[in-house]
Amino acid sequence: MSDQLRIDVKINSTSLIRRLKHGESRLAIAAVNAINKTAKHIQREMREDVEDKFTIRRPQFMRRMAAVIKPFASVKEARPYAVISVGEKPRLLLSKYERGAERRPATAGAHVLAVPVIGGPARPTFASSVPQELQMKRLRFDRTKTGKVRAGAAKTGTFLIPERGIFQRLPGQDPQAVYSFVRTMRIPKMLGWRRRASALAERWFREYFEREVIKAVGRSKGGGL
Repeated sequence: MSDQLRIDVKINSTSLIRRLKHGESRLAIAAVNAINKTAKHIQREMREDVEDKFTIRRPQFMRRMAAVIKPFASVKEARPYAVISVGEKPRLLLSKYERGAERRPATAGAHVLAVPVIGGPARPTFASSVPQELQMKRLRFDRTKTGKVRAGAAKTGTFLIPERGIFQRLPGQDPQAVYSFVRTMRIPKMLGWRRRASALAERWFREYFEREVIKAVGRSKGGGL
């Protein structure tokens, strides 16, 4: 389930409703606009924060996932709130950095995690993406019905040592570690987005709402005032 943040805001709208023509609908529109602008402001800050705290290999994807607004507040749908959550795409761990967690094998029947070795063929540098031919889904170490090594492993010169990892042996070179096997990995608590989002809402909602009220009064052209 996504990490979601609920922020309740109380507004004393009595005087505005009395002063504006169609005051209730104008106030509802102003409130919804202010809620959505506040949500977008929080989204921008969260996206900047994820770029500051992580080495990102797929920046566009991670920016989208850092703070997803769904749904937005809506007058038509009588929804006086917006929901901001961290993306929950398969195998995406971003939301776990809010509270901290243990990362365990996601593949059915697996009891270890395969971690790319930094400086090895799969990840020459920390920022490198794993080449397609060395991705785990392409490497299979069971043999075919005729007893041959699977094409992915044969092509890349990789082999598996149980409980240790996956290695690569190329002609004329010593074996290199590609993946190491671990049973669990600790995901640290390092985001603090819920607390920060609450502070941003407290800081910006009133300002956005006041701006929307001024716009509503300006559009009324004095009607009902």
